[in-house]
Amino acid sequence: MRLAKIKLSQVAAVLAVIGLVFWAMTANVHSAQDKAPEATNQSAVKAELLTRVETRLIQAENYSQQRVVQGQIEAWRSVDLRTQVSGTVEGMPVALGSEVVEGQSLLQLSNAEYRSQIHSAEAAVKLKRAELAAAKRLQKRNLQTETEVLRLTSELEAAKVSLVQARLDLKHATPSAPFNGVLDQNDAELGQYLSSGDVWARLVNIEKLKVTAQVPQQSVAAVAVGQKVEVALLDGRIFEGIVTFIASAAESSTRSFPIEVLVENPQKLRIAGASATLNINLGSVKAHKISPALLSLNNHGQLGVKWIDQSDNVVFQTVELLSTGTDGAWIGGLPDYVEVITLGGGFVEHGQQVNPALAVNTPAISGGVN
Repeated sequence: MRLAKIKLSQVAAVLAVIGLVFWAMTANVHSAQDKAPEATNQSAVKAELLTRVETRLIQAENYSQQRVVQGQIEAWRSVDLRTQVSGTVEGMPVALGSEVVEGQSLLQLSNAEYRSQIHSAEAAVKLKRAELAAAKRLQKRNLQTETEVLRLTSELEAAKVSLVQARLDLKHATPSAPFNGVLDQNDAELGQYLSSGDVWARLVNIEKLKVTAQVPQQSVAAVAVGQKVEVALLDGRIFEGIVTFIASAAESSTRSFPIEVLVENPQKLRIAGASATLNINLGSVKAHKISPALLSLNNHGQLGVKWIDQSDNVVFQTVELLSTGTDGAWIGGLPDYVEVITLGGGFVEHGQQVNPALAVNTPAISGGVN
C-alpha cells in the first residue's frame, strides 16, 4: 500500500513538471504573438510617413538617331559665262532655256580682226623660220655668229606664240559650252558690243543637285562621306541623297561644319534654289520614350528624370534629349530597365526615401507613353 502511494506521488510530480514546461512554452508563444503585430504596425506607420509617389517600369529600346538640319538646294554645276575677247554679237545659235551639250557653240562674235591676226602671225612665222634657216647655213661656213642664230631662234618661237594666241582669239570669238546643261540666262543681244570679261549668260546643270547645309559640332562625328540622307522639300516630296563632302574645319561664326549632299535628278525637276530639310541618320542607340512632363531640371539647370532604386530612394539622373514629338520624348542616359516616377516627382528630391506605388494600369515593362 505504501508502495502504491509512493508511485502515485511520483506520477503527480512528473505531471507537475510537464505542466510547468507546457506553461512556459505557451507563454513564449503568446509573447511572440503579442510582439509581432507591434513590429508590423511600426513598418506600416513608417511607410505612411514617407512621401507616396507613383511609378512605372520602362525598358530601353533601339532608337534611330536623326539629326534634322535645314539646307539649300543648288544646281550641281553653275557658271557665269564671260567673253574672253571683245567683239560685236553677230549670232545667237542657242535660245534662252535650251539644253546644250559640252562643246556646242553658244554665241558668235565678230572675228574678222582675229582672222587677220592669224594671217599676220602665220606670215611672221614663215619669215622667222626662213631667216633662221639662212643663218644656220651661213654659220656652217663660219659666216654667221652663234649669237645671231640664237636671236633668230627666239624670234621664231615668239612668232609661233603669237600665232597660237591669234588662233585662240578666233576660237574665243565663238564661245562654247564647258559642260552639258541649260542656258539659264542670256543677256546678249544681236549687235551688242561685248568687251573681254563681260558676263553675258549663265549655264547650269541640274541632272544632279547639290544640297548644302551645316551640321552642329556635336553631331558631325557621326556623319561620313557616302552616308545616305533623306532630303524633304516644303511640298512634301522626298529625295534620297548621299553625303559627298564634309568640311575639315567648322565655321567660326556658327561652330558648325558645312556639308554637301548629292541628289540625282534624272527628271531635271526645277527645284534648284529651293530650301530643304535634311534628315541625317546618326545610327541606333539604346533610349527610353517618356512623356515630356517627366523631365525636370536640377539646381544646376541640367535636364533629367527621377527614378527609384532598389532601396526606394529617389535618383535624379541627367539625360540627353534625343528628340521630342506629340507622342513623347526620346531620352538617353538611363539604365536599360528603370522604375521612373510618374506622379509626385515634384515633391521629392534626390536621395530621399519614398513610398512608391507601381501604377496598376500600366504594363510592367513599356517603352511607350500612355
